[in-house]
Amino acid sequence: MTPLVRTRAGEAVAEHILGLLFDGTLRSGDRIDLDAVAAALEVSRAPVREGLAQLERDGLVSLPHYRGAFVAAFDAGTVREAFELYGMLSALTSSRAAVSTDAGLRETLDKLVEALTGCEQVDEFERLAREFRKVVNLAAAGPHLRALLRTFSGLVPVAARFAIEDAMDDERAALRREHAALVAGDPAAAAVASLDHVSMTAENAVRALRRRGVFPAGPEPAPVPGERDRMLGIVAAMTRGDRA
Repeated sequence: MTPLVRTRAGEAVAEHILGLLFDGTLRSGDRIDLDAVAAALEVSRAPVREGLAQLERDGLVSLPHYRGAFVAAFDAGTVREAFELYGMLSALTSSRAAVSTDAGLRETLDKLVEALTGCEQVDEFERLAREFRKVVNLAAAGPHLRALLRTFSGLVPVAARFAIEDAMDDERAALRREHAALVAGDPAAAAVASLDHVSMTAENAVRALRRRGVFPAGPEPAPVPGERDRMLGIVAAMTRGDRA
C-alpha cells in the first residue's frame, strides 16, 4: 500500500473506521485498536487522532480521557438523526436556490439530472448526486451554513451509498422531484422535495444495513406525529427571514 499524503490521512482514517462500522466489524461499545488502524493505513498516531476527533464530532466515537477510543451508539436511530439534521439544512438551501435568479444554476442542474437519467453505475451515480447537492449548496448557502453542511461529510454520504446501491431508481426519482421544484422556482416545494428525499435515503440506508446484518432486525418505530411539518415550518421561517 502506498503511504497516504498527510493532508488526507486524517480523513482516510475516518473513512476507514466508518467502513468498519458499516460492514459490522466494529459495533457499539467496541474499543478501537488505534495501532491496527495506523498499521492498516501506514500512518502515524497523529492522523489517527485527527480522524477520531472528526468521528467524535459526528457522535460516532467516544474518547474518554486517557482510556483510548470506543465506538459510541451506532444504530438505526444514529443514522436517522444525522439525516434529519442534514435534511433540514438541505431543505433550507433548496428553498433558497429555488428563488435564485442565476440562469447558470438551472443549466448546471439540468445537465446533472440528464446525466443521472441513464446512469446505472453506483460510483458514477453517487458522484453525480453529490455534485447536484454541492451545486445547490454552493449557490444558496452562506459561509456558516456551508461549514455546517461540511460536518456531514462522514456518516451521511457513507450511509447514502447503501441507499444508492439498493434503491437507485428511488434516488433518481427523488432527485427529479427536487429538480422540478427548483426549476419551477417554488421554494416551498423545493424544501419538501429535499427533506422527503433525505428522509427516504435514511430509511433505505437503514433497511440496507438491516439486510446486511449490521443492524438487528426489528419493528420500525412509528413516525412522530407532525414531525415533518414541524421541520418544514422551521425551514419556512428561516426562508422568510432571508427575505425580510
